[in-house]
Amino acid sequence: MKLSIYKGPGFEILLDIQDRSAQMIVIGPISRLVEHIAEGFNAHAAMEKLAAVREKEVVISDLMPPAPSAPFRRLVGAQVNRLLLRKYMPESLMLLTTGRCQCECKHCIVHGMEKGPELSTNEFYHVIDQALELGAYHVSFEGGEPTLRDDIFDLIDHVDRGKASTHLITNGFRLTKDYVRKLKDAGLFYLHVSLDSPYAEEHDDFRGIEGIFEKASAGIKYGVEAGLIGVVEYTANPYNSDFERLETLYKHCSSLGVHEILVDEVVPGGKWGFDESDILKKEDYERLADFQNKANKRKKGPRVSSSYSYRDPDIMGCFAGRRWVWISPTGEVMPCLHIPLSFGNVRKMSLAQAWKNIRRNPLFKKKPETCTWRDPQYRESYIENIRNAIEEDRLPYRVE
Repeated sequence: MKLSIYKGPGFEILLDIQDRSAQMIVIGPISRLVEHIAEGFNAHAAMEKLAAVREKEVVISDLMPPAPSAPFRRLVGAQVNRLLLRKYMPESLMLLTTGRCQCECKHCIVHGMEKGPELSTNEFYHVIDQALELGAYHVSFEGGEPTLRDDIFDLIDHVDRGKASTHLITNGFRLTKDYVRKLKDAGLFYLHVSLDSPYAEEHDDFRGIEGIFEKASAGIKYGVEAGLIGVVEYTANPYNSDFERLETLYKHCSSLGVHEILVDEVVPGGKWGFDESDILKKEDYERLADFQNKANKRKKGPRVSSSYSYRDPDIMGCFAGRRWVWISPTGEVMPCLHIPLSFGNVRKMSLAQAWKNIRRNPLFKKKPETCTWRDPQYRESYIENIRNAIEEDRLPYRVE
């Protein structure tokens, strides 16, 4: 099956789909100018297994809108603009809708965020509208715990589905069948549920709330049954990335009908601290890559993706301040949750101006050689200030 996913002046991009695999093809008289996009996709994104194949669309990964779709065309258009015009835009809008949460996670990255009046429904509407105007094709509702906001259904519904896909990242505690159906009716497409271990007792202890493993597992199953794309978020650290835990996680997710397991790396900051012994080592990354490769060769079961691998400088490079933008519960504009620096507040300036402020900073003007949180320039310039801000509950640190 071939699907046309984007048409430009003098070229067309197709997906050639076989079972749960896909190859991107570029045709047309000027196809050579944009074939780099297809080459990158085929080398790094397809990875032998699509997350889902449906009657009229495919889901390559939760990191992309479904294809073909208007948001997916915006994604491809953004890459064409980046390639040909060197034009950078906030492609992904990440909204930390609240700092509140039922859990006490040991790796909580929003620990130390400044307390204060959270953005109202209308203020979040305005941020969403501005991001879509700037070209965003991905809107994610996060926290804290976003389901603690009574207006979360309204916020999801406000996103123009002709422009962006919608994502909700939750601990799963409130995901009853009825709640999940309301999310689907509001227009949610991707439901992300966090798991930190495939073992109930270990996960509950890590999250600091008894019974949350069962609630999270049931919640994502309800989501899949309701027609949502179900994603399990797994933050790998040195203590949960052994092969036994990973294989047990895969079996558990398969039993729930999960479409994709998204593995991310634990990052210094927040409650996790800055001890180098608590971040992944070379052998951990190698084991995770081996697990991912083996899982994606299986015909059945979820796709496995590692978000940090896309940020490799030889693939897409660091996304912070180049592809995505984060908004704190009180409106501070950050290049990334892992880089808790504020370049303005949406209550005082436009998102476009804050984005310009980020793009002018030397950290984000240069071609990234690593994730920014590993960049020596970032560490030398800001780490001490960020540590102090965490202790004083005034994250993100404001860049003058």
